[in-house]
Amino acid sequence: MTRPFIIPLLLLLNSVYAQTISDLKPGDTLKYIPQSHKPSWISIQSGDANLGLALFMDGKKLKEQDDSRGIRSVERFYFTPEKGKKYELKVWAKSYVEKSKPAKISITESKNAAILDGQFSPDQFVEDLRTFRSIRDKANSGLYVYRTKNQIDSIYQQAEIDARNSKNIFDFYKVIANVTGFEGSCHNYTDLPNHASYYLTQKPEYLPITLKNIDGRLLQDSKDAALPLGAEILSINGVPAKEMISRFSKYYFSDGYSMPYKETTGFERGMLDKFYIEFGTHKNYIISYQWNGSVKEISLPGISLENFKKLQDSRHSLAFDRKLLSEKYSFTKEGNGMYRLSLRGFDFATGKEDPAYKKFSVFLEHMMDTLEREKIENLIVDLRGNTGGTGALYEKVFSYLTQRPFRDSHYAYTQFNEVPMEGKLVITPLFLSNGVKDKHGLNAYLKQLYPKEVQGKYYWADDKNPSILPNDRTFKGQLYLFVDQRVASAASHLASLIKSYTNAVVIGKETVGGYYEHNGHLPLVYELPNTGIQTGFSIVHVIQDAQNLPDQKRGQGIIPHIKVQQTNQEFLDQTDVYLKKVSELRKQ
Repeated sequence: MTRPFIIPLLLLLNSVYAQTISDLKPGDTLKYIPQSHKPSWISIQSGDANLGLALFMDGKKLKEQDDSRGIRSVERFYFTPEKGKKYELKVWAKSYVEKSKPAKISITESKNAAILDGQFSPDQFVEDLRTFRSIRDKANSGLYVYRTKNQIDSIYQQAEIDARNSKNIFDFYKVIANVTGFEGSCHNYTDLPNHASYYLTQKPEYLPITLKNIDGRLLQDSKDAALPLGAEILSINGVPAKEMISRFSKYYFSDGYSMPYKETTGFERGMLDKFYIEFGTHKNYIISYQWNGSVKEISLPGISLENFKKLQDSRHSLAFDRKLLSEKYSFTKEGNGMYRLSLRGFDFATGKEDPAYKKFSVFLEHMMDTLEREKIENLIVDLRGNTGGTGALYEKVFSYLTQRPFRDSHYAYTQFNEVPMEGKLVITPLFLSNGVKDKHGLNAYLKQLYPKEVQGKYYWADDKNPSILPNDRTFKGQLYLFVDQRVASAASHLASLIKSYTNAVVIGKETVGGYYEHNGHLPLVYELPNTGIQTGFSIVHVIQDAQNLPDQKRGQGIIPHIKVQQTNQEFLDQTDVYLKKVSELRKQ
């Protein structure tokens, strides 16, 4: 249902061009016509809902935005209208706290964008930390998988000291991100209620280069910068590269003790926000770097956030990733006698009844037609960049690669089948898309999936975890499996099965998803009462159908048989070192 939302111009202050307030019911969409005909900041905020927005010009969508994760949500963007064009803004609630009533929505058009202060008292920070711990204890089946109770107690004792000493929301966020990552689950997340840039300065004080972590070396990743592309960064404002990698890693989470994802991801995904939470913004950046065998130093002024966004969106390494991730799945010939099955995600179908699943099944049958017709003896399964999705999709793939029956898991369980601490529960888009609008709907869903209680654990129903038979047609030649640090969830689950039960040579980097077990299936999100920080985790602990292997220790991701590394020249040339490695192996 949509309803019009057009309010006359309100002149409140010199810097405010227009402001209006209205109610938004769950499921409704507000329509707003921008009132100012001059460039301005449009800010949309609510204390009751996480908002999504879309801007249209003459009926065509220009942009869609959801920067903020929290219920006390702020979304803002710079609006530059063209003369004679008609604009419309649509706003909707993407999620809300379970107990919420209709949300109050404020829309403001102004000359400047206000900086959020993020100031709270020490007592408020400590209360939020204690609430965070209570949520974990009552709802998170993965809390004590990799850590003992004494270890968890110890880190929280120090966290409470650090929380009480926090000066602002950034300080507290560092504390709570650290305890989130300590648990050891790649499905964990803890994030600020609003995008970090909303709290940061509007002055030109942002890093004038982009960075890429290549096997522990920070390389300069911008083509149009004062430093050479590919120069190795040794330090920035006195902070050594290794320290930057280590400090940056605490904002990213992995299963068990796996580190490659934690140490690389920030430089690809967190440079617009978490880099500045950790290292701050500066008027000048003194950068020490190595180029052509000599160490050099340069001082560069900071740039605007908008200009840094442009740098990040045009960085050198992005072209390779865009090409790699351009299709969810594909099947290509890679030289004589070899094909590659590329699977970049399992989120393109919701289950076996989805038409996309049936289309994928036909694709896999055509793949087998080709492999059998051409008598192909070598097949690459390329999972790089695959962060997971629907279990039915990875199971379908493995049925073509194995000669043995398998199951999704030996067993899986949660700590409850009635959601605890529902007053702080966030009704997320995932719930809403499945018709779950409140705790009652969620409890009914949980009781259906996890009906059996044994010694305080609620186990996955047997009919949801059947034995899966191999396909009538399976590939029996030599497999090569490509994995990188981004492989997670359903994709790492598939990788563990392939490594465990086939002849695959695994090539790449340790995955972020675990080999033996992980927390997955169903994510819950809660909001902390004072700061509005959101924290989420998957509530189901899954013991995977994977056999014990001597090179796989508990708490590791899938460990490759052959690790790949990229030279500086290969980075510049954007060489696919994985395909290069397979070619070398086949020549041996």
